[in-house]
Amino acid sequence: MAENASAVNSPASGTPAMAARRPRLPWAVIAGIAAITLARLALAVRLPLGDDETFYWEWSRHLAAGYVDQPPAIAWLIRASTSLFGSTPFAVHLVAAVLLAFTSFALWTLAREMLGRDDAAAAAVALFNVIPVFAAGGLLAAPDGPLGLAWVMTLLWTWRGANGRAGGAWLAAGVWLGLALDSKYTAAALPVSICVWMAAAPRYRFWFRRPEPYAGAAVAALLFAPVVWWNATHQWASYHYAIAGRSSWSAGPNAPVFLGLQFVYLAPLLFPWLVWALAVACRRGLAGDGAWLFLGVAGVPIIAGVFAASLVGTAKGHWAAPGYLAATVALGGLIAERAWAARGRLWRLGIAAGIASAVAVTALAHALPEISRWVLPPGLDPTVDYYGWSAAAPAIAAVARRDARRPYFITSDRYQVLAQFDFSTGGRYPAATVTGTDQYALWTRWSDLRGRDGLFIQDGRYPRRVDLRRGCRAVERGPSVPLVRDGVVVRKLDLVWCREFDGRPLARSGRRFVY
Repeated sequence: MAENASAVNSPASGTPAMAARRPRLPWAVIAGIAAITLARLALAVRLPLGDDETFYWEWSRHLAAGYVDQPPAIAWLIRASTSLFGSTPFAVHLVAAVLLAFTSFALWTLAREMLGRDDAAAAAVALFNVIPVFAAGGLLAAPDGPLGLAWVMTLLWTWRGANGRAGGAWLAAGVWLGLALDSKYTAAALPVSICVWMAAAPRYRFWFRRPEPYAGAAVAALLFAPVVWWNATHQWASYHYAIAGRSSWSAGPNAPVFLGLQFVYLAPLLFPWLVWALAVACRRGLAGDGAWLFLGVAGVPIIAGVFAASLVGTAKGHWAAPGYLAATVALGGLIAERAWAARGRLWRLGIAAGIASAVAVTALAHALPEISRWVLPPGLDPTVDYYGWSAAAPAIAAVARRDARRPYFITSDRYQVLAQFDFSTGGRYPAATVTGTDQYALWTRWSDLRGRDGLFIQDGRYPRRVDLRRGCRAVERGPSVPLVRDGVVVRKLDLVWCREFDGRPLARSGRRFVY
């Protein structure tokens, strides 16, 4: 074992030698990350919240150790930001921008320590900030934000621990793994990748006989324990939702769609280069290079796992994104390992085209909220979810106050609608989704709603799949409230009164109901 440990720390082993001091971030990298973060914050000032962001804000009003959809990290971070800066869209977007900035710094450090080159690390960070799926995470607050930072930090401290580069490194890796698990359940792929890497790299196998990795795993388990406890006391709600409760699983396989989305989220001409970089990392790793094997194995399992899921159910396009963090480091290293002029013309053109496609898609995504109204009709505009609620929500509240015949509550069959209403009115009105199948159900005492009038909000773009007549003494059509952007009606919300609600959730139906 001593011989193996010595080999790990030896520059001759194929692992970059440890410097006397850890490399410092160059001022140019710091300035670049700061500049792009400030640019994102400037956009955040003008950008309203999307549906899911308002839902995560709702979580932050009901802090817990877990939620039906995901672990709690994003809720706690939004709560911290809104406590300091108020319940504003900027405060929610700020969480995303700050997380991406710190993830950029962490990614530079990981690439620098693994590949031993400042230019390779800088290339990795530059790629990371223009790849669409990662760049979008700098504006849109979601569980993927804290997951990305914790994912990179887990890899960094695992690498340090495996190479004996810092006392307590394995414990630090455990802390970050625990935080990753507290962010999103896909972090479960991380320990799989780490174990596969140690098993596949002969010079690192001795760690299976050492206590340090197990101590780190124990720390991760301790940090994740509150999420497990929350689920145990809530009928394993999030595990049931993730494994069996997602309606998308019953929609059937979507592998072609999932694969097509990779060309969007990772840029149409850059995605193949990222896959190529992972393939090169695996090939070099299997030839004996522990660093490249680490990068390959850090990416392949989660990407392969999500693709496999798309063969049996509906997998979302961004679920595999953490695997491409390692691919970004690998591609940055491959770009920097030889002088640009020494590369073949086709290679240079291919890389340049890939990066240009990423810049173009990311620029378009960031500009779309401003330009979509000029180039897209409302029915095709993906940004319409963001606009109109600041005027529509108070109008809905006014209808409720005016037309209610008894104590009332606001309801819908879509959490997205209810979350937007709650954010735009400051959460001042009692609200619950009528289906009882999402997070709102855990915040609702159904007996408190018995006998009340419920004002049902129906997004006009979707059919009504709930038969209100089964749970209301009477059903009455109310007015429609438009969602307006710059004087143009982008969609409408239909209001329906549920008189004297009987206090029981109503199941969705395959039928369409018209009142």
